[in-house]
Amino acid sequence: MKVILAYSGGLDTSASVIWLKRVKKFDQVVAVLVDVGQRDDFDALRERALMLGADDVVVVDQKSAMCEQGIAPMLKVGATYEGSYLLGTAIARPFIADAMVEAALETGAGAICHGATGKGNDYLRFEQRIKVLAPGIQIISPWREWACGDREQALALIADTGVSIPAKSFDYSIDANLWHTSYEGGSLEDLSQAPPPFFREEMHKEGVAEVQLVWEKGLPVALNGRDMPLAEMIPALNELLAPTAYGWLDLLETRTNGLKSRGIYHTPAGTLLYEARTALSQCWLAKPSLDFLEGMGQTYGKFLYEGIWQHPVQHAIEAATDALFAETQGTIDLVVKGAKAQVLARTANPNCFASELGGFGHMDSWNAAYSEALVFFQHLKYHSLPAGVGIREPDLAAI
Repeated sequence: MKVILAYSGGLDTSASVIWLKRVKKFDQVVAVLVDVGQRDDFDALRERALMLGADDVVVVDQKSAMCEQGIAPMLKVGATYEGSYLLGTAIARPFIADAMVEAALETGAGAICHGATGKGNDYLRFEQRIKVLAPGIQIISPWREWACGDREQALALIADTGVSIPAKSFDYSIDANLWHTSYEGGSLEDLSQAPPPFFREEMHKEGVAEVQLVWEKGLPVALNGRDMPLAEMIPALNELLAPTAYGWLDLLETRTNGLKSRGIYHTPAGTLLYEARTALSQCWLAKPSLDFLEGMGQTYGKFLYEGIWQHPVQHAIEAATDALFAETQGTIDLVVKGAKAQVLARTANPNCFASELGGFGHMDSWNAAYSEALVFFQHLKYHSLPAGVGIREPDLAAI
């Protein structure tokens, strides 16, 4: 029987190649490396997997698909989890799962193996997606069957292969893709201690970057005068922001299972795109639309965080968001200094800001009766009470 292994090249998935053959008795192991922008040396990882005993190694480039089908709708609706997490890990997982399922169907594999632990969110994200696309396929999770978290045991398993897995110089885990880099575990789990020096140095850079973004239909289409797709814009913007301390988030989030987890996330391009989108949306959309959009972003983000992808609710949100932004265009200029971004200028079409009405000047265009009427109806809405029910007077002596 053939098994597809989601292979990262790290110690756990490297040991899993051997474990799948020796312990699980699979005839063939196909290692699938999914490129979501993590900048790995895929040639070196391919060679490592083959040396460990993999029968084949497949590299799948999912960067464009992740940007066009995942990041674009997520950015357009402004999806977040718990108000601030920009879903960098969550957005990559459906596209990794898609690549694994496609490889399984193409090669006739009867099982898919992933390396996610049982305490995080990724096993939910992988397994729910796999079950949707290939309901009958067997899913194998070494963490549920074998204590592959024991580094010594994993090293012992690969000792006779001649493969060397580089030792880490830090005790936390790193997960990177085109959208962000996350840091979790190890010393970062001690909330009473400041993060290691690396983080403090990165979070206090004082570089400056000037950015101009052109937007159409709710999405960025040009950076500093150059038209480019998201898959090119995100790394270009990350490089532009590299001298700054922008886009860091130290977050204590609630996992799907209810456990709290501390994550430090670096999402410079994503954070700036979200900030620019918000600033332009304030021009494009009236308050009812903005309120509606905010609610949809929270729902979309919760679904994505919990591993729900391409659900009818998400499709409905995407359709509504497309309708809101269908006729929008805009340009925004920002300057980033250190950890802060400042909007310098923005032009938008349509533009809900009417300076002749909303500005402090031009009072001759504003009828004072409008204000008097608003006070009347606002008071009627919030302070009209049934007969006999009065508003309690404050006890001034107790103050």
